[in-house]
Formats: sequence, C-alpha cells, structure tokens
Amino acid sequence: MRKVTEVEINQIFDFTKKHYVEFYDVQVELVDHLANAIEEQWKEDPSISFEDALQIEFKKFGIFGFTGLVEQKQSALIKYYRKMLLKEIVKFVSIPKAILTVVLYVFIYFFLEKSGSLGELIGLVLLLGSFIYFIIDGFRYVYKIKNTQKKQGKNWLLQSVAQTVFTVPFIGIGGGYYQIVASFFLVFHLIFMFVFYKVLKPSLNKSIEETEKRFQYI
Repeated sequence: MRKVTEVEINQIFDFTKKHYVEFYDVQVELVDHLANAIEEQWKEDPSISFEDALQIEFKKFGIFGFTGLVEQKQSALIKYYRKMLLKEIVKFVSIPKAILTVVLYVFIYFFLEKSGSLGELIGLVLLLGSFIYFIIDGFRYVYKIKNTQKKQGKNWLLQSVAQTVFTVPFIGIGGGYYQIVASFFLVFHLIFMFVFYKVLKPSLNKSIEETEKRFQYI
C-alpha cells in the first residue's frame, strides 16, 4: 500500500501553516490525521494524487477549515483551567477549609471595623499591592513564554491558553457596607491568589513542559 512520504509530510505541515494553524502541537495532530486519512483514500483508489487527496480531506473540515478546530481546542483548554480554578476556590467554602475561611473573614471584618480609616487604608493597600503583583507577574510570565517561543521557533496551544488565563480580570468592589463587602472581597481575593499560584499556574507549567517533551523529537 502506498504510504505518505517524508517530503509529503513536510508539505502537509506547510499546508496547515498556510491555513492559519500557528500552534506546533496542533499542527502535529493535524498532520498525523491528514496523513492517515490520505493513506486510507489510497487504499480505496491508489490513482488519487497526493494534492487531490489532501484537498478532499481539507474540505471535510467545513467552510472555516482548520480555524474552527483550533478555536474549539483553545476554548476547551481555557474552560478546563477556569473550571479548575473555580473548583479549587469552592473547596475553601467546604469543610474543613470553610472553617479557616470563616475565621479569616471574621478577623478581617473586625479588624476593618475597629481600626476605622487606617484599616480601610491598609486593606486597600493590600488589595492594590496584590493586584499590581498579579499584573507584573502576568507580564513576566507572558514575556517568558514569548522568549521560549522565539528560542524554539514554535508556538504551543497550551502557551497561548496560559497567556489567556493570565488576563483574568480582577475588579475591586466598592460602595456601602464597606466592612462586610471588603471583608468578603479580601477573603475571596486571598483564596483566589492562593489557588491561582498554588494549583493553576503549576498545572499550566507542568502541561506545557510535558507538551514540549512529547513533541521535541517530531
């Protein structure tokens, strides 16, 4: 049976790039899929040319071509990591971590109530400081990913997802009942930061490393 040659494999790679697939891991998956599909066509009809067989397979992806597949994979990964973040945060409102959360909330609430304007100032400074840290760390993380991509000459879908995850908006809450709202927000903020850096970021980094290792010899 006729097999796809190495030259034709490279042509498929170029074909995926030409059709806006910028992520190397997705390119590899597509090339493998298309090569197998072309060989299946040759089983039925060995006279079909490589170019015609490739076009036949490409048309099966519909009017949007590979773009829909890439967006679907990207959306699924972003949803996965956002669910992971939410799941870990929810753990803090269930026993036994709920007790620690309540204690932390009560402590912050009474601190804000008893310390007056000074407590409010300290709370705002802490929020602002952690917000600035989150932004700076996000820029550093994205810069590191860009550098890695430049050195490797390859883009990875997981790297793109990691950059998107680091753009999660973090908006403060203001208005009346300051102590109640601020206490709740500070507790949530602390939980969010803990989960983000303790669970989500390490998970993303591990997935990126595993992806790079898996495709480095291809």
